[in-house]
Parts: sequence; C-alpha cells; structure tokens
Amino acid sequence: MTRVTPMRAAGSRPRVLVRLPNWIGDAIMAAPALQILAASRAIDLQLVGLAATLDLFSGFDEPFHLARPLTRSGGKVRGLITSACELRPLGFDAALVLPPSFSAALHAWVVGAPRRVGWATEARRALLTHAPEQPARSVHLREQYGALAGALAEQLVGSTLAAASGPRLPLRAEELVAADRTWTELGFVPGGTIAVAPGATYGATKRWPEERFVDLARGLQQDGWDLLWIGGAEERPLCDRLVAATAPNGPGRSVSRAGRDGLRATLALLSSVRAAISNDSGAMHLAQAAGAPVVGIYGSTAPEWTGPVGDEAEVVRHPVHCSPCFARTCPTAIECLTGIQTSEVRAAVDRLCARPRPKGRPALFVDRDGTLLEFVDYLARPEEVQLAPGAAAALRRIRAGGFAIVVVTNQSLIARGRLDRAGLAAVHRRMEALLAEEGVELDGIEICPHHPDFGGPCACRKPEPGLLRRAAHRHALDLSRSVMLGDSWSDLEAGANAGARPVLIASGYGPESAARLAAAGGRVRDVEAWTVSDWSELAQRLMG
Repeated sequence: MTRVTPMRAAGSRPRVLVRLPNWIGDAIMAAPALQILAASRAIDLQLVGLAATLDLFSGFDEPFHLARPLTRSGGKVRGLITSACELRPLGFDAALVLPPSFSAALHAWVVGAPRRVGWATEARRALLTHAPEQPARSVHLREQYGALAGALAEQLVGSTLAAASGPRLPLRAEELVAADRTWTELGFVPGGTIAVAPGATYGATKRWPEERFVDLARGLQQDGWDLLWIGGAEERPLCDRLVAATAPNGPGRSVSRAGRDGLRATLALLSSVRAAISNDSGAMHLAQAAGAPVVGIYGSTAPEWTGPVGDEAEVVRHPVHCSPCFARTCPTAIECLTGIQTSEVRAAVDRLCARPRPKGRPALFVDRDGTLLEFVDYLARPEEVQLAPGAAAALRRIRAGGFAIVVVTNQSLIARGRLDRAGLAAVHRRMEALLAEEGVELDGIEICPHHPDFGGPCACRKPEPGLLRRAAHRHALDLSRSVMLGDSWSDLEAGANAGARPVLIASGYGPESAARLAAAGGRVRDVEAWTVSDWSELAQRLMG
C-alpha cells in the first residue's frame, strides 16, 4: 500500500517526513508517539521506511501517508538517493529521524526538510537541526521516541505532547474477518489459545533454549491450552520442530503459523488470543500492539529499555553480573537465558491468565449524515457541515457518563471518485471543530470508502460490522455494552451484527426505517432495537 501525497497548497498544515526504525519492534514502540503527534490534527505525516515496518502502519488513516518503501536494490546508498529524489518535490517542513544511523539522517538532509530532528549519534549532528543526545537505555524507547516527537511538535505547532502511552495498531475490517476465518479453519477458540514466539532475529542471546519451550508447551497443553506458534519465514523450521515435539500432547493442540501469515495477519490473530509468550523480539511488541497480554523472556537486553508495558505484561529474566550486555553473541553459555527455568515462565503465564481482562468502555457509535450531521445529499464540502440540533449537548452528557464516542460512516464518494481522502479529512476537521466549540471530543472516526458497484464488496461497509469491530479493537471498547445510533436500516444491522444495541433516531431516513422496524417487530436480526425521537431522548435513555 503506497500513498504519496501531491504537493500541498499554500497555507495548509505542516508536512512531516517520518523515517521509521528498521526493526519491527522499534517501529511498534515508535507508534504511540506518532499517533499522539497525529492527534494534534495540525500535522500531516508521511512515513518512509523498509517494507516490513511500513506495512505495520497500513491500517492508519489521515493524517498518515505511506511513501514508497526503501529498497536496497543496487545498494543501500542508491536506494536512499532514489527515495530522497522522489520525496523532495513534496516540500516537507520537517523530518523526524527515528533510526540512529548516519544514513537515515543523510536521507532527511537530501530530501531537503528545513527542520530535521533526531539523536546526535554516529557523527551526524551536522545533518540535523535539532540533535539531542540519546538517553540512556534505562529510559524506555517509547519515551525516547515520544521526546523526539515532542521536540518536533514544539517547533512546528508550539505545543508539547502528552507522554507516549501504548495505543494499539489499528486493524482493517478485512483483516479481522480473515482472522475469524483462520480461527474457524484451525478449530481453535481464541480465548483458549496462547501464542508462542520462540525466535528472535537479533541472535542467540535473545533466544530462550528450544528444549525449554518444549517443556513449557507440554505443560500448557496438559492444562488444556491450545498453542499457536508464530514468527517469520526464518522461524518456520524452528516452529515446525516445536509443533512436532508437542503434538499431540494432552488435550491442548499445537499448530504453527510461522512464515504462513504476514505481519498484519499475525497482528489480527494476536488480537484475540488469551496471552502471548515471546523472547525480546518484534513478535512480543506485535502482540502488545494487538492488545494481547504478554510474557516477555529477557536475556542480554534490558526490559527497562524495550520491555512490554502496562498491567497486562510480565517479564521473566535471570540477571547475571554481565547483563544486560546487548551483545548478539556470548563467550560463555548465555547464562542470562539458560538460567531461566520453565517453572518461572509458567508461573508468569499463570499470573497473567489469572488476572481478569480489563473491561472495555461502552461506546456510542454514531452514523454521520442524517444523524450527527444535518442530512446533505453526498456531503463533500466543509461549509456544508452542520451539527444536528441537540447532538452536541447530548454527546457531552453521554461522554461524561463514560461512553466513548465514535463516528462510523459509509463514504462511497471516494469509491465513486467524487471526493478524495484529503477532502474527506477537511470535512471531518470541520465537524470536529464544531463539536469542540460545544465541548465535545470524538474518540474516533471510522470510514468505509468503498461501494460494491465501484470496486466490489468489502468487510467494512455498513451493514457489515467491520467499522465497529475495527474501532472496538483500536480503542479497547466493549461491543456488548455499546449502542449504534443511526437513521438507516444499514446502521441498525451494523450494530446488531457487531453485538451492539441498535438505536434508530427519527431524523434523516429515520421515518422510512421506523416503518421497516415496526414490520420486524422492533427487532433487527433478533436484537431488540430502541427508537428515539431526538438526541435528548437518547441521552436520557443511556444516562437515566
């Protein structure tokens, strides 16, 4: 997926080139800072990096744009120059250089961004305009990336950023559907499955011994857990050996997906497992980005720097006098890893699985046209945006009551070629500005840009539940306690299909939908629907 944006118009928002880290885990740890930077709504972000790390961000919408992946065909230097020459005409205002390498800073300099922010590593200070020293490895890499992004935000828009937290990488609706299909084919129940990542590209000093993984897996299987072994193509032989050593063994089953699924497909599978066990590797960070509880096994590296974060994480390590050394090889027997016993990792897994999963927030999913906004046929211009009467006041009350507010909208104008994504983003910025004037902040906007007559079917166009499921994953929402408010039958079906309560409002297509709902006995796909006359009645019913 490549989206290279044309030259911006004068007076538009600053455009920032973001050079992503090369390592998958590092790129994932940079994502929180980039998402907070994007949340300012004042900056456009063009991401460039290797194909694998760029692919991680393909689920993001505006203001993220993906450049052509960097290639080393013909040599590393030639690939950087080719990329820089392609990007230079786009006229960047700044570059955020996240890798510490000289070549990454050189790339930003050749692109011509007048502000270039990155660490003063590898004698590259002269290529950067803001080059602080990289903090010690006792400061988590997420925080380090957050500080760099904050310095850039201060220069561009005069505001600092909140501390980088741990938002999930968003999934596309079709990825969630594909994961459902894979679970069905495997015959596994995701909540009864533990993912295991036994590899680490970095080297042997990050890999817990293979025989320990076998012992651990056999014990988990005896207790009824199904095991899903994950990794890249290079880990496929290892995972196949581990499956052979653990299947069949007790009631739990064992299967490998290593090398069979791409990063995004693996992310979708990890989004519903009960837990993941991993060495300090990209797979561990991928599991966290999917929302899975994680047990991280650490050897030569430091969890203080790159460890899993949050309440749904456990770290197992065996400190020795020489760790962390961060070396790829060990002159002795890698005692920092071989000293970790199977029982220690199993105890961490048991602690993690004994904790109740945090309950997601309920959400009010809101259709846009004819519901949140006054109905305009094929609304395409910001000046056409008008909030529905009473909507802002009701949303203030509902959000104060603990509900997330997410707009979910079909926007076939994009598929029809009548509006581009930049134009749609402008419409949504106007909508958000009007809501902000009324003290309302949206938690998210989910769009379907497709239409079956212009490109075929998709998994996100209402009445499909994809937009709601995507938002539920991204924002950790509880669909069973959520409602879907809309004026059309497709809105009601989308809510029911997602497991939320459908609510019909009398505006827009509401009268026509009300007749259909009455004929269906007030139910949508066997789910009881509410009908409200206006926004104030909705707030009253939700808040009591």
